[in-house]
Amino acid sequence: MKKNKKYSVKTIIFCILIICLSGNQGFLSAQNKENKLEILHSISSHKLYDYVAELSSDKYEGRLTGTAGYDESAKWVAAHFEKWGVKPHGDNGTYFQKFKIPYTLIFPDCEVSLHLPFKNSVIKKSYRYEIEFIPGSTSGSGEITAEVFYAGYGITAPELGYDDYKGIDVKGKIVLLEREVPVSPNKEPIVFKKWRPYSFHQYKLENAVKHGAKGMLYNYGPIGNPNNAYEKNFI
Repeated sequence: MKKNKKYSVKTIIFCILIICLSGNQGFLSAQNKENKLEILHSISSHKLYDYVAELSSDKYEGRLTGTAGYDESAKWVAAHFEKWGVKPHGDNGTYFQKFKIPYTLIFPDCEVSLHLPFKNSVIKKSYRYEIEFIPGSTSGSGEITAEVFYAGYGITAPELGYDDYKGIDVKGKIVLLEREVPVSPNKEPIVFKKWRPYSFHQYKLENAVKHGAKGMLYNYGPIGNPNNAYEKNFI
């Protein structure tokens, strides 16, 4: 379904200019009030908007790590640094720094489907990528076919007297989990604090792996949130 590798990628070394308007420290501490205001007013909100519009344009294809669009957007920013006279401090005197970072590629045939027994036949229900499902951004790569077990919130919390996995064996299976926890942060904020660590996506995945599951379906609608932990071969 997906591929998780480590690549050397180029990233921009961002320069942050901190303008101090008060105190005796900072870049502008020796400047008078008029000069400070002149510099601040020279920063155009329209120009800043143009920068954002450029970097978010379709030509960079979302600037996904490791893609050609990402590299092109970095070159565009570096060209501005050079034009502005910003001194480079990256690799070999450039504006770029290479480092290894894991990221995922979603293959064209990536899919999720359910086979539902009905009378003497099986109904296949397929889900469309992006519209009806989004792979976890750190999903393992591969293909898995297995029974789906509903495991509530996917929580095992002995100190709270709660275990969604009690009485079910999910080894080699796919678990279907709900988002959040069985306590509302709005209705019971004090109690929710005890449950909060169990609400994280990372915990739910790691607990599923701990119980021997091979994959996880996460009911996190209506919004898409692909963040999660990484476990090799766990889909």
